[in-house]
Amino acid sequence: MKYLITSMLLVATATLFAQQQNPTDWEISGLKAKVKTMRSIPYLVTAQGKSFAKSTIDADLDTVNKIANLENLQKDFNPKGFLSQTRFFFKNGDLYSRMDYYYNPQGQLFETRYNSDKTLYVYNPQGYLIKDATYSPGGFLKSHYTYQVNAEGQILKEETYRANQLESVVTYTYNKQGDPLEMRYSDAQGNLLQIVKNKFNKQHQLLSNRVYDKDNNLVSTTTKKYNAKGDCVKLQAETKLPKKQKNVATYEYKYDTQGNWIAKTTFINGDPRQIIERTFTYYE
Repeated sequence: MKYLITSMLLVATATLFAQQQNPTDWEISGLKAKVKTMRSIPYLVTAQGKSFAKSTIDADLDTVNKIANLENLQKDFNPKGFLSQTRFFFKNGDLYSRMDYYYNPQGQLFETRYNSDKTLYVYNPQGYLIKDATYSPGGFLKSHYTYQVNAEGQILKEETYRANQLESVVTYTYNKQGDPLEMRYSDAQGNLLQIVKNKFNKQHQLLSNRVYDKDNNLVSTTTKKYNAKGDCVKLQAETKLPKKQKNVATYEYKYDTQGNWIAKTTFINGDPRQIIERTFTYYE
């Protein structure tokens, strides 16, 4: 469940910045001040009577297939606020994978390298991303995405390809403030698969989304609340179909003097599940 909730938070953040031109990774990550490095380590918790305490580092996501916990990571930023490298680690501290980022003189991301794969990014004359393509070490096209954007850079249509074979399409509808109110997911043949409807506050933070199936049946809902610093303090996820289920995640934070959280405790339905600690270095 904790991985599901983390994923929903990341998707919401990515969606928020999708229509902006070249936001910094500091902004995308919700970081304050000029962060140089951020090391994140997730820990389990142990009950101590009515209280709890931090325990050992949380387990890898999949020990059989050797997949690390993706919250066990380090991000390195350049002085302009863009990522230069992200590394993921196993529980024992060994490196699981890394991604390197490369920028053109205009500050646009033009290439990333994830282990042996390489992804190239293409922009239109107005500076908005319109395509990215991932290649294997032998130079073979593995996948690519195309983006149809309007004059403001908002993504109107996103197409996903496996090699050169179209797999799926997402279309977006926005409000006057530039927030994506609706996303419609279709397969390669144009058949509607799913509809997601969002609500945002004045700070462009996602307040709720409702997921519908192709027949307009409500499948699930998610609602979020934030503190004054803009960090999520409550996430409630309800599944309507195929059976009803409800989970509530709440979050407590500790902050450094720059305003970045350095500890986040996650509770699922009131039970403490995880503590993530972050350490920062800053540019002077």
